[in-house]
Amino acid sequence: MSTPVAVSAILASYVLGSVSFASLLVRVVDGVDLRTVGSGNLGATNAGRILGPRWAIGIYLLDFLKGFAPTLIGREVLAQWDAPIAQYLPLAMLMGAAAFIGHCFPFYLGFKGGKGVATASGVILAVSWPAFAASMIAFGVTLLACRMVSLGSIAAAIVLPVAYLSAERRAALELPQLSWLSFFLVITVLVIVRHRANIRRIVEGSESKIGRGHA
Repeated sequence: MSTPVAVSAILASYVLGSVSFASLLVRVVDGVDLRTVGSGNLGATNAGRILGPRWAIGIYLLDFLKGFAPTLIGREVLAQWDAPIAQYLPLAMLMGAAAFIGHCFPFYLGFKGGKGVATASGVILAVSWPAFAASMIAFGVTLLACRMVSLGSIAAAIVLPVAYLSAERRAALELPQLSWLSFFLVITVLVIVRHRANIRRIVEGSESKIGRGHA
């Protein structure tokens, strides 16, 4: 596969990732600009406050697919990229990263999007189901214990690279797995950074729990 095709696939992944289903559906169904209500975050949790939990689950799944589909296509359909850089930066990873970045920084919304958790989880499942499972368990346990989606998301992000390293073992330190491990570390950092306001509220004891307030 030629480099122009690979670049087109990466750009298409970014465009797909930048589609804010939360913003679009809240505006269509309720006529509200999601950026002006609740936490202002363009994610499933904030949208769920306006439309209800069933809509929140649907939006999460759509955001999940934004990460899962490009990554899987990159691995299974467009894997034969013959550029030298492919051994260091697999096309599937670049496509997944582009979708994740698109969700967090959509070009048509002033580069201010969601926090990327759902889209990142789609990328992860397309690459390593054990890492995905471990992250989801961390999310679920934290959510049940603390009832805070934000804290559950942070816990899942922290567990992610550790789980991937445990699943791949020595192979995680060799290419191309090392590239994926590095990417997952970047996801962990970005998710934590994008939850900095939530972390501040958690420390202050003012972070709202399920069904109320910020997310």
